[in-house]
Formats: sequence, structure tokens, C-alpha cells
Amino acid sequence: MIGVVHPGEMGAAVAHLLDDVAWASEGRSADTRRRAEGLTDLGTVARLKAECSVVLSVCPPHAAVATAQAFGDYDGLYADLNAVSPATAAQIAGLVPRFVDGGIIGPPPHAPGTTRLYLSGAEAGTVAALFDGTILDARLAPDASALKMVYAAWTKGTTAMLLAVCAAARNLGVEDALTEEWRLSRPELPARAEDAGRLGLERGWRWAFELEEIGRTFATAGLPDGFGAAAAEVYRRLPRDGAADLAAALALLSSSA
Repeated sequence: MIGVVHPGEMGAAVAHLLDDVAWASEGRSADTRRRAEGLTDLGTVARLKAECSVVLSVCPPHAAVATAQAFGDYDGLYADLNAVSPATAAQIAGLVPRFVDGGIIGPPPHAPGTTRLYLSGAEAGTVAALFDGTILDARLAPDASALKMVYAAWTKGTTAMLLAVCAAARNLGVEDALTEEWRLSRPELPARAEDAGRLGLERGWRWAFELEEIGRTFATAGLPDGFGAAAAEVYRRLPRDGAADLAAALALLSSSA
């Protein structure tokens, strides 16, 4: 049996690709219970550890270390598939006896060709084999967490920068002029800015910690960590509340100035 902790949107989608998957409902929300429908509920993490030979951790990155701490006495294979820096992945590896590092790139897997799971570590092939024949493309990588971090630095980092640019333009009184110049010279940017506002309000609360992890990753690579820290601060100013569009995002960012 394969265990999953804790099935959020991504974790539930990954878990439903596999057969004979269990989870632990103790202390979990009604939304998590709804997403986990169809999975075997073992009730507690203790039973999950006792009855599952592999456990997949798919949770918000800020919870990755705390989740792993509950598996310090687990003798099965623990795969952390979360968006964390290589340093945090190494910390988690020190908490569990058998560890596989993973990183998911793409949306929750519901269609072929959209989502890849990168895996590294001595037993990475064992986890990759679980997804043979599924729509999740599992691949081995030299350092799964590092790959995830540098990929997300571009996708989520540039989204935050675009929001900051738009907010600065609004606060400086040149928002309309900037939008018009974009239409002339970079016609793809107005639509990207609209998408950035929606994504920032819908997902920024979850991305802020990930951007901090990206900053740590850059520092480890001998590069400035400020990109990640600044993007994390942009997302922290966008609480998950109300309308999710560019106007709402800019109002929040401008009011925080």
C-alpha cells in the first residue's frame, strides 16, 4: 500500500493516479476529506506508517519539514515531493531513514503531457516506477529540488515581478501610459499582467514560502537571494480574500506601499 500526506489539490491528483493508496484523516479539514474520497482512510499517521511501504509527502512547502518529523521512525520509503530548496531537502533527508527527493513541475495531473515528477536519490527509481503507465511523467534528475527551485524562480518569480512593476506604475501615475506602451512594444504583457493578478491572489499565500526557498537556493549557488525574498514579500501582501484579478491585486499592493 502507498500512503500520501496530505492530499491537497496536487496531492489528491497524484494519489488518484495510483492503486491501493491510503491517507490519514485525523485532524484534516473537510476540504481534504472531500479531495481524498476514493482513497483508503487509515485514520492516523501511525497506521499509515505501519501499513504503507511507501509514503508520498505532497503538502504546502512550509509544512514539509514538520510533516517529515512524524516519520522519523518509519522504515518504509519516504518521498518528499514538495517545493523546497536543496538545503531543506537535505534537512528532511536527515529526519527519515529512507529518503527520495522529488519536485513536481506543472499543474495537478489530469491530462497527459502536462506534469512531470522529477526524482533523485538512491531509491528514486522505485518511486518513479509507481507511475509507470500513468499520465504523470516521472523522471530521474541529479537534484530534483534544485531543478524545481530554478524552474519556479522563473515562473513564480516573474509573476511577482510583473505585479510589482504594475503596482509601481500605478503609484507613480504612469499605469495607463505603461499599458499603452506595452500594447505597442510588448503586446503579450497586458494579458500576462491580468493573469499575474489572478494567480497572485489565488496562490500567492502558498508561493511566498516557496520563493523564500528559491532565495536560499540562489544563495547556495553563489547568487543573490534578493530575487526570491522580494517576490515572497509581494505575495505576502496579497491575502487570499475577495476578487482575484489584477485590479484587486494592485489595490492591495498599492495600499501596502
